[in-house]
Amino acid sequence: MDNILYYPYINLPRTDWTLRTLLYYDTIGSIVPQEYFYKPNGNYDPFMLDLVQNELVIPVNPLEIINPIEFSKAFLEYLNQHKNSFIRSNANLDIRKNSRPPQRFFPSKLHADKFDGEIFYALQDLGLAQRLSPNDSWYLVESKTANLLMKLLAMTISKELQMLPTTDVVNVTGLMTSKMNQNRKRGTILKELIPFPENIDLVKVRAFKDKHTDLLKDFKNKVELLVLNPQYIEGTELFTETIKELKFRKEELSAKMNESQMGNIFYGTVCGLLSSGISMLTVENKFLAIAAATPGFLNGVHAASKVEKPEDIFDQSGMKYLALVDKRLAIRRT
Repeated sequence: MDNILYYPYINLPRTDWTLRTLLYYDTIGSIVPQEYFYKPNGNYDPFMLDLVQNELVIPVNPLEIINPIEFSKAFLEYLNQHKNSFIRSNANLDIRKNSRPPQRFFPSKLHADKFDGEIFYALQDLGLAQRLSPNDSWYLVESKTANLLMKLLAMTISKELQMLPTTDVVNVTGLMTSKMNQNRKRGTILKELIPFPENIDLVKVRAFKDKHTDLLKDFKNKVELLVLNPQYIEGTELFTETIKELKFRKEELSAKMNESQMGNIFYGTVCGLLSSGISMLTVENKFLAIAAATPGFLNGVHAASKVEKPEDIFDQSGMKYLALVDKRLAIRRT
Protein backbone atom coordinates (compact mmCIF):
# COMPACT_ATOMS: atom_id res chain seq x y z
CA MET A 1 0.00 0.00 0.00
CA ASP A 2 1.56 3.29 -1.15
CA ASN A 3 -1.00 5.70 0.34
CA ILE A 4 -2.03 6.05 3.98
CA LEU A 5 -4.60 7.95 6.03
CA TYR A 6 -3.37 9.23 9.36
CA TYR A 7 -5.59 9.16 12.45
CA PRO A 8 -6.83 9.83 15.15
CA TYR A 9 -5.53 13.42 15.27
CA ILE A 10 -5.54 16.21 12.70
CA ASN A 11 -1.93 17.33 13.08
CA LEU A 12 0.88 14.87 12.44
CA PRO A 13 3.39 15.11 15.30
CA ARG A 14 6.92 16.40 14.79
CA THR A 15 8.54 13.06 15.56
CA ASP A 16 10.83 10.47 13.96
CA TRP A 17 7.69 8.42 13.23
CA THR A 18 6.36 11.18 11.01
CA LEU A 19 9.67 11.62 9.20
CA ARG A 20 9.85 7.89 8.50
CA THR A 21 6.28 7.97 7.24
CA LEU A 22 6.96 10.93 4.94
CA LEU A 23 9.94 9.16 3.42
CA TYR A 24 8.20 5.83 2.87
CA TYR A 25 4.67 6.48 1.60
CA ASP A 26 3.71 8.19 -1.65
CA THR A 27 0.66 10.01 -0.24
CA ILE A 28 -0.30 10.79 3.35
CA GLY A 29 -3.81 11.99 4.10
CA SER A 30 -5.16 13.44 7.33
CA ILE A 31 -8.82 13.76 8.35
CA VAL A 32 -9.46 17.49 8.59
CA PRO A 33 -12.61 19.51 9.46
CA GLN A 34 -13.99 21.74 6.75
CA GLU A 35 -13.08 25.01 8.47
CA TYR A 36 -9.38 24.11 8.23
CA PHE A 37 -9.59 24.36 4.44
CA TYR A 38 -10.67 28.01 4.70
CA LYS A 39 -8.43 29.08 7.58
CA PRO A 40 -5.34 26.86 7.59
CA ASN A 41 -3.11 29.43 9.30
CA GLY A 42 -5.36 29.75 12.30
CA ASN A 43 -6.01 26.06 12.82
CA TYR A 44 -3.03 23.83 11.95
CA ASP A 45 -0.02 23.79 14.21
CA PRO A 46 3.14 25.21 12.53
CA PHE A 47 4.68 21.83 11.64
CA MET A 48 1.47 20.50 10.10
CA LEU A 49 1.02 23.75 8.17
CA ASP A 50 4.48 23.22 6.64
CA LEU A 51 3.54 19.65 5.69
CA VAL A 52 0.33 20.79 3.99
CA GLN A 53 1.91 23.74 2.22
CA ASN A 54 4.72 21.53 0.89
CA GLU A 55 2.13 18.97 -0.30
CA LEU A 56 3.59 16.28 1.95
CA VAL A 57 0.23 15.75 3.67
CA ILE A 58 -3.13 15.96 1.87
CA PRO A 59 -6.11 17.20 3.97
CA VAL A 60 -9.22 14.99 3.63
CA ASN A 61 -12.67 16.37 4.38
CA PRO A 62 -14.62 13.37 5.78
CA LEU A 63 -18.03 14.82 4.95
CA GLU A 64 -17.08 14.83 1.25
CA ILE A 65 -16.04 11.17 1.28
CA ILE A 66 -18.57 9.32 3.44
CA ASN A 67 -22.32 9.50 3.86
CA PRO A 68 -22.41 11.09 7.33
CA ILE A 69 -25.99 10.01 8.08
CA GLU A 70 -25.34 6.36 7.21
CA PHE A 71 -22.07 6.39 9.14
CA SER A 72 -23.81 7.89 12.17
CA LYS A 73 -26.55 5.26 12.03
CA ALA A 74 -24.04 2.38 11.82
CA PHE A 75 -21.95 3.70 14.71
CA LEU A 76 -24.94 4.30 16.98
CA GLU A 77 -26.21 0.78 16.31
CA TYR A 78 -22.80 -0.59 17.29
CA LEU A 79 -22.69 1.64 20.35
CA ASN A 80 -26.13 0.50 21.54
CA GLN A 81 -25.14 -3.15 21.13
CA HIS A 82 -21.98 -2.67 23.21
CA LYS A 83 -23.23 0.05 25.52
CA ASN A 84 -22.29 -1.75 28.72
CA SER A 85 -18.64 -2.01 27.74
CA PHE A 86 -18.49 1.75 27.30
CA ILE A 87 -20.49 2.70 30.39
CA ARG A 88 -19.07 0.58 33.19
CA SER A 89 -20.23 2.97 35.88
CA ASN A 90 -22.52 5.77 34.82
CA ALA A 91 -22.07 7.58 38.11
CA ASN A 92 -18.32 7.90 37.49
CA LEU A 93 -18.34 8.41 33.73
CA ASP A 94 -21.33 10.70 33.26
CA ILE A 95 -19.69 14.08 32.65
CA ARG A 96 -23.06 15.84 32.46
CA LYS A 97 -23.15 15.73 36.26
CA ASN A 98 -19.71 17.31 36.71
CA SER A 99 -18.52 20.83 36.14
CA ARG A 100 -15.20 19.24 35.14
CA PRO A 101 -14.77 15.75 33.66
CA PRO A 102 -13.72 13.29 36.39
CA GLN A 103 -10.22 11.82 36.29
CA ARG A 104 -11.53 8.43 35.16
CA PHE A 105 -13.14 9.98 32.11
CA PHE A 106 -9.85 10.64 30.27
CA PRO A 107 -11.50 12.73 27.51
CA SER A 108 -10.29 13.22 23.96
CA LYS A 109 -11.21 16.20 21.79
CA LEU A 110 -13.23 15.59 18.61
CA HIS A 111 -14.26 18.21 16.11
CA ALA A 112 -17.99 18.45 15.33
CA ASP A 113 -17.41 18.87 11.57
CA LYS A 114 -16.00 15.35 11.22
CA PHE A 115 -19.37 13.68 11.90
CA ASP A 116 -23.11 14.02 11.68
CA GLY A 117 -24.49 15.86 14.73
CA GLU A 118 -26.63 12.86 15.78
CA ILE A 119 -23.53 11.08 17.02
CA PHE A 120 -22.71 13.78 19.53
CA TYR A 121 -26.33 14.10 20.69
CA ALA A 122 -26.37 10.36 21.43
CA LEU A 123 -22.99 10.46 23.17
CA GLN A 124 -24.11 13.35 25.34
CA ASP A 125 -27.27 11.45 26.33
CA LEU A 126 -25.08 8.51 27.41
CA GLY A 127 -22.79 10.78 29.38
CA LEU A 128 -19.86 10.03 27.07
CA ALA A 129 -19.46 13.49 25.52
CA GLN A 130 -19.70 17.13 26.42
CA ARG A 131 -19.46 20.24 24.24
CA LEU A 132 -16.75 22.60 25.38
CA SER A 133 -19.15 25.55 25.10
CA PRO A 134 -22.55 26.14 23.45
CA ASN A 135 -21.07 27.51 20.22
CA ASP A 136 -17.81 25.55 20.24
CA SER A 137 -16.82 23.20 17.42
CA TRP A 138 -15.07 20.80 19.80
CA TYR A 139 -16.43 18.05 22.06
CA LEU A 140 -14.81 16.21 24.91
CA VAL A 141 -15.44 12.50 24.33
CA GLU A 142 -14.57 9.56 26.59
CA SER A 143 -11.26 8.27 25.19
CA LYS A 144 -12.29 4.66 24.44
CA THR A 145 -15.35 5.91 22.58
CA ALA A 146 -13.36 8.58 20.75
CA ASN A 147 -10.67 6.10 19.68
CA LEU A 148 -13.24 3.67 18.31
CA LEU A 149 -15.14 6.43 16.53
CA MET A 150 -12.01 7.77 14.84
CA LYS A 151 -10.85 4.27 13.90
CA LEU A 152 -14.19 3.50 12.24
CA LEU A 153 -14.10 6.83 10.42
CA ALA A 154 -10.53 6.22 9.22
CA MET A 155 -11.37 2.71 8.04
CA THR A 156 -14.46 3.93 6.17
CA ILE A 157 -12.62 6.77 4.43
CA SER A 158 -9.59 4.58 3.67
CA LYS A 159 -11.78 2.02 1.96
CA GLU A 160 -13.25 4.71 -0.28
CA LEU A 161 -9.88 6.29 -1.11
CA GLN A 162 -7.85 3.05 -1.29
CA MET A 163 -5.59 4.12 1.57
CA LEU A 164 -4.21 2.30 4.59
CA PRO A 165 -5.43 3.66 7.97
CA THR A 166 -2.29 4.36 9.99
CA THR A 167 -1.64 5.77 13.45
CA ASP A 168 1.31 6.53 15.69
CA VAL A 169 -0.85 6.03 18.80
CA VAL A 170 -0.09 2.69 20.46
CA ASN A 171 -3.22 2.45 22.60
CA VAL A 172 -5.89 3.01 19.94
CA THR A 173 -8.43 0.34 20.87
CA GLY A 174 -10.53 -2.26 19.09
CA LEU A 175 -10.99 -3.59 15.56
CA MET A 176 -7.41 -4.78 15.03
CA THR A 177 -7.32 -6.24 11.52
CA SER A 178 -4.63 -8.29 9.79
CA LYS A 179 -3.65 -5.21 7.75
CA MET A 180 -3.15 -3.24 10.94
CA ASN A 181 -0.98 -6.03 12.35
CA GLN A 182 1.08 -5.89 9.17
CA ASN A 183 1.29 -2.12 9.54
CA ARG A 184 2.67 -2.53 13.05
CA LYS A 185 5.33 -4.93 11.74
CA ARG A 186 6.12 -2.50 8.93
CA GLY A 187 6.53 0.25 11.50
CA THR A 188 9.04 -1.86 13.44
CA ILE A 189 11.10 -2.46 10.30
CA LEU A 190 11.09 1.21 9.32
CA LYS A 191 12.07 2.25 12.84
CA GLU A 192 15.10 -0.05 12.64
CA LEU A 193 16.12 1.06 9.16
CA ILE A 194 15.36 4.79 9.42
CA PRO A 195 16.41 5.81 12.93
CA PHE A 196 17.56 9.26 11.80
CA PRO A 197 18.08 11.52 14.82
CA GLU A 198 18.80 14.39 12.43
CA ASN A 199 16.20 16.79 11.16
CA ILE A 200 14.97 16.44 7.59
CA ASP A 201 14.65 19.38 5.20
CA LEU A 202 10.89 19.29 4.51
CA VAL A 203 11.15 21.67 1.57
CA LYS A 204 13.35 19.16 -0.27
CA VAL A 205 11.47 15.96 0.61
CA ARG A 206 8.78 16.22 -2.06
CA ALA A 207 11.29 16.90 -4.86
CA PHE A 208 13.59 14.15 -3.56
CA LYS A 209 10.83 11.54 -3.57
CA ASP A 210 9.69 12.58 -7.05
CA LYS A 211 13.25 12.31 -8.35
CA HIS A 212 13.94 8.90 -6.83
CA THR A 213 10.66 7.07 -7.34
CA ASP A 214 12.42 3.97 -8.68
CA LEU A 215 14.74 3.77 -5.68
CA LEU A 216 11.83 4.24 -3.29
CA LYS A 217 9.99 1.43 -5.08
CA ASP A 218 13.01 -0.87 -4.65
CA PHE A 219 13.17 -0.04 -0.96
CA LYS A 220 9.44 -0.64 -0.51
CA ASN A 221 9.66 -3.99 -2.27
CA LYS A 222 12.38 -5.08 0.17
CA VAL A 223 10.34 -3.97 3.19
CA GLU A 224 7.05 -5.43 1.98
CA LEU A 225 8.62 -8.84 1.32
CA LEU A 226 9.50 -8.93 5.02
CA VAL A 227 6.11 -7.61 6.11
CA LEU A 228 4.12 -10.15 4.10
CA ASN A 229 6.35 -13.16 4.80
CA PRO A 230 5.01 -14.97 7.90
CA GLN A 231 8.45 -16.50 8.52
CA TYR A 232 9.80 -13.13 9.56
CA ILE A 233 8.32 -12.68 13.02
CA GLU A 234 9.28 -9.72 15.20
CA GLY A 235 11.67 -10.74 17.96
CA THR A 236 12.95 -13.89 16.24
CA GLU A 237 16.59 -14.41 15.31
CA LEU A 238 15.73 -14.56 11.60
CA PHE A 239 13.96 -11.21 11.76
CA THR A 240 16.75 -9.56 13.77
CA GLU A 241 19.59 -10.85 11.58
CA THR A 242 17.78 -9.84 8.39
CA ILE A 243 17.37 -6.28 9.66
CA LYS A 244 21.04 -6.22 10.69
CA GLU A 245 22.07 -7.23 7.17
CA LEU A 246 19.98 -4.48 5.60
CA LYS A 247 21.38 -1.88 8.01
CA PHE A 248 24.92 -3.03 7.21
CA ARG A 249 24.24 -2.65 3.49
CA LYS A 250 22.83 0.85 4.02
CA GLU A 251 25.91 1.90 6.01
CA GLU A 252 28.17 0.39 3.34
CA LEU A 253 26.43 2.44 0.65
CA SER A 254 26.67 5.59 2.78
CA ALA A 255 30.42 5.01 3.14
CA LYS A 256 30.76 4.62 -0.64
CA MET A 257 28.89 7.86 -1.17
CA ASN A 258 31.28 9.63 1.20
CA GLU A 259 34.18 8.19 -0.79
CA SER A 260 32.57 9.71 -3.87
CA GLN A 261 32.64 13.11 -2.23
CA MET A 262 36.27 12.66 -1.22
CA GLY A 263 37.08 11.81 -4.84
CA ASN A 264 35.60 15.10 -6.00
CA ILE A 265 37.53 17.01 -3.33
CA PHE A 266 40.78 15.25 -4.27
CA TYR A 267 40.33 16.01 -7.96
CA GLY A 268 39.68 19.66 -7.26
CA THR A 269 42.71 19.85 -4.96
CA VAL A 270 45.04 18.25 -7.54
CA CYS A 271 43.92 20.67 -10.24
CA GLY A 272 44.35 23.60 -7.90
CA LEU A 273 47.84 22.54 -6.92
CA LEU A 274 48.82 22.03 -10.55
CA SER A 275 47.61 25.50 -11.49
CA SER A 276 49.39 27.22 -8.63
CA GLY A 277 52.53 25.14 -9.15
CA ILE A 278 52.82 26.05 -12.82
CA SER A 279 52.96 29.75 -11.99
CA MET A 280 55.98 29.15 -9.77
CA LEU A 281 58.07 27.30 -12.36
CA THR A 282 60.83 28.76 -14.52
CA VAL A 283 60.08 29.56 -18.15
CA GLU A 284 61.94 26.46 -19.37
CA ASN A 285 59.93 24.10 -17.15
CA LYS A 286 56.56 25.74 -17.66
CA PHE A 287 56.17 24.20 -21.12
CA LEU A 288 56.58 20.69 -19.73
CA ALA A 289 54.27 21.42 -16.81
CA ILE A 290 51.59 22.85 -19.08
CA ALA A 291 51.86 19.82 -21.35
CA ALA A 292 51.41 17.57 -18.34
CA ALA A 293 48.31 19.54 -17.35
CA THR A 294 46.54 18.95 -20.67
CA PRO A 295 42.96 17.53 -20.67
CA GLY A 296 44.31 14.04 -21.25
CA PHE A 297 46.48 14.21 -18.19
CA LEU A 298 43.76 15.78 -16.04
CA ASN A 299 41.24 13.19 -17.19
CA GLY A 300 43.65 10.52 -16.09
CA VAL A 301 43.90 12.10 -12.65
CA HIS A 302 40.13 12.46 -12.58
CA ALA A 303 39.54 8.82 -13.55
CA ALA A 304 41.99 7.60 -10.94
CA SER A 305 40.64 9.69 -8.09
CA LYS A 306 36.92 10.20 -8.70
CA VAL A 307 34.41 7.62 -7.51
CA GLU A 308 31.02 7.73 -9.29
CA LYS A 309 28.33 10.13 -8.10
CA PRO A 310 26.23 8.85 -5.15
CA GLU A 311 23.22 8.47 -7.44
CA ASP A 312 25.24 6.23 -9.79
CA ILE A 313 26.48 3.73 -7.22
CA PHE A 314 25.26 0.23 -8.01
CA ASP A 315 23.03 -1.49 -5.46
CA GLN A 316 20.82 -4.57 -5.36
CA SER A 317 19.87 -4.49 -1.68
CA GLY A 318 17.16 -1.81 -1.95
CA MET A 319 18.97 0.35 0.60
CA LYS A 320 20.29 2.96 -1.82
CA TYR A 321 17.22 5.14 -1.27
CA LEU A 322 17.96 5.39 2.47
CA ALA A 323 21.64 6.08 1.90
CA LEU A 324 20.70 8.95 -0.41
CA VAL A 325 18.18 10.27 2.12
CA ASP A 326 20.95 10.49 4.69
CA LYS A 327 23.25 12.09 2.10
CA ARG A 328 20.87 14.60 0.53
CA LEU A 329 18.17 15.42 3.09
CA ALA A 330 19.62 15.09 6.58
CA ILE A 331 20.40 18.35 8.37
CA ARG A 332 23.35 17.59 10.60
CA ARG A 333 23.24 18.80 14.17
CA THR A 334 26.18 20.96 15.17
